[in-house]
Amino acid sequence: MNLLLSYASVPHTTAVYFERAFRKLGQVVTYGPTFDRNALGLWNLESLSGHLKDHDILLKDGSARELKTALPPGWVPDWCLFIETGLLYPLSFMDSLSCPKACYLIDTHLHQERHIEMARSFDLVFLAQREFVAAFRERTDRPVFWIPLACDPEIHRPYPEEEAFDIAFAGSFHNPHQERVRRLKRLALRFSVQTNRVFLEEMSRFLSKGRILFNAAVRNDLNMRVFESLAIGKCLLTDDAPGLLDFFTPDIDLMVYDERDLVEKARFLLENPDVREKIAQSGREKVLERHTYLHRATEMSGLVGNESRAGSTNMREGEQDEAYTHV
Repeated sequence: MNLLLSYASVPHTTAVYFERAFRKLGQVVTYGPTFDRNALGLWNLESLSGHLKDHDILLKDGSARELKTALPPGWVPDWCLFIETGLLYPLSFMDSLSCPKACYLIDTHLHQERHIEMARSFDLVFLAQREFVAAFRERTDRPVFWIPLACDPEIHRPYPEEEAFDIAFAGSFHNPHQERVRRLKRLALRFSVQTNRVFLEEMSRFLSKGRILFNAAVRNDLNMRVFESLAIGKCLLTDDAPGLLDFFTPDIDLMVYDERDLVEKARFLLENPDVREKIAQSGREKVLERHTYLHRATEMSGLVGNESRAGSTNMREGEQDEAYTHV
C-alpha cells in the first residue's frame, strides 16, 4: 500500500526506523518538518548533525494545498501514519485525506491526556505502551492497538569490540531520571560502570564493550532500550514493565531485577560468563525473530488493510482482540 508517513525528522527517532521498514513493504512518501542544526543544539544532539536528512516533502504551513501540490503526479496514499517524535506541528492537512489515518504514540506514560486528545483526530490508534490501551479505547471510541517498540538489526547489532567494563548504559543520566541514576550509582560502587549518551551505530559500538547492558525505565514503560540491547547481543539486566514478560522469559532471554536483588543479580551474571552469554544469545535470537521494526510495520499495515477492507473506521471487537494478542 502507498503510505504517507508524517513525523518530525530527527536522526535517532523511532520514526526513522519505521520509515526504513515501511520502504521495504511498499511506496512511502514522507511529509513533515526537519530539525536543523540549531534545534539539535537545543536538544543537546549535535553529534547527530551528520545524519540529518530532509523529508520527501518539507512541511511549512501544513496545509492541504501544500501537500497536494507536492505529492508525486498520480500518487495517492492508501493510508496515512503520524508518528510521535516529541515535536508538535500542524496536522490540518489530514482533513483533506480520504484514506484511513493512523497515529503511533510512544511516550504516553509521560503525556497521557495530550495523547488521548490527539488520538481522537485519527481513525486508528497504535500505542507503544500496553497499559494505556483500555483507557484509550474507552475514551476515544477508536480502534486502539498495542504495537510495542522494536529494534533495527542493521543498526542495533553486535560489534567486535573488546569488553572493557562490567556494565554499560546508553541514555539520559540526569535529575528527572532519579531512580535510574540512583541504581547506576549503586552498581558503580561495586562494579565498573560506564554511561554514555550516544545514538545509532555509535551506541551499538559503545554497548558492545559492556559485559552486561543495563536498563531502567523512566516511568514503567517498555522502552526502545530493551529491544535494542537484546539485538546487540549482550545480556540485558532490566526492570519489569507492562508487556515485557509477554515476550521474554526471565533468566532465559534476559535478567529482570527489582530494588532488592539488583546488585545480587549483576554480580551473578558477572561471575558466571557462560550463563551470561547463553542468556544474551537467547535474547538476541528472540528479538530478531519477532521484534524488529519490519515486524511492527507489517503488523500495522495488516491492521490498516483490515480496516480498509471493512470499509469502516470501527472494527469488530473480535478483530481488535485478535490483532492485539497477535502482536
